[in-house]
Amino acid sequence: MVDRLERLINLVIALRETRRPLTVDAINERVAGYEGNRTDAWRRMFERDKADLRDLGVPLRTERVDRFDETLGYRIDPADYDLPDITFDPAELTALALAVQLTGLGDEAAPGLDKLAVGADLPGTPRGIGRLPLELGLDAPNRGTLTDALLDRRRVRFAYRRPADMGEDSTTRRVEPHALLHHRGRWYLRGHDLDRQALRTFRLDRIEGTVRLTGEAGAFVIPDEVPDPREVVPGADLDPVDAVVLADAEIAWTVARRARGAGEPAPRTGWRRFTIRVTDPDSFVSWVLDQGPAIEVVSPPDLRARVVDHLQGLRG
Repeated sequence: MVDRLERLINLVIALRETRRPLTVDAINERVAGYEGNRTDAWRRMFERDKADLRDLGVPLRTERVDRFDETLGYRIDPADYDLPDITFDPAELTALALAVQLTGLGDEAAPGLDKLAVGADLPGTPRGIGRLPLELGLDAPNRGTLTDALLDRRRVRFAYRRPADMGEDSTTRRVEPHALLHHRGRWYLRGHDLDRQALRTFRLDRIEGTVRLTGEAGAFVIPDEVPDPREVVPGADLDPVDAVVLADAEIAWTVARRARGAGEPAPRTGWRRFTIRVTDPDSFVSWVLDQGPAIEVVSPPDLRARVVDHLQGLRG
């Protein structure tokens, strides 16, 4: 027995493919799902199906079968129903290819992207994008809750710890979320800090525990202007630097995963010398401190000084 969805699809296909309007008799004879005796129940079903298709936006026409026949029939004009050809300019195609790659479905979507590229007379564009090493983590802590807060315009409360707060308790922040930003592998919350009465930027991985929704929905207005991460993320405008570190054999494998290559022997017995590209100084300093005494920052001087300052702060 044909279910309702299949019956509607069969009717759309039949009415779209016919050159002449199909009468009720023809639909009863030819379209799967509409067979059988044309009882009152059949007629009510057919009327419901027509109304549902029109509610869905299907351009269902009622027309005379031909100019010499007063009998009415139904059809769907392909010119009204079919979507126009979709074409992309180079920027749009590049953005689509990047978005698909970030979902992790680049291999599965490659044939479809290639067809779009050929249609846009840009063959090879998605393949070139697919070779770029892109990563966009979607599982940042509390991102789902903060997304809900943004959509509903609800205030949030959370415990937050900055790098400068090492050794101290976290502080409670009450924030009106304005945007979630991604920059250099990290997620940030941009919003209005209610206690400080100023716009602030918070790194999601520095939020301790769970973000709590507070107050009612629609409690504030989000500015129309989308913040630029390069302007609101601390240190976002800094150029990457190469840091030289020495690591004990016990953690050399950990450092090697972050560094360029396997390193080289260091003057200190059992230690190795590594070069690490640093794009986020705060993150780098926190990572070094987590390694304990088994690592030493040699250069550049400003990064080494930041690590030393943090260590001295921990010592009191």
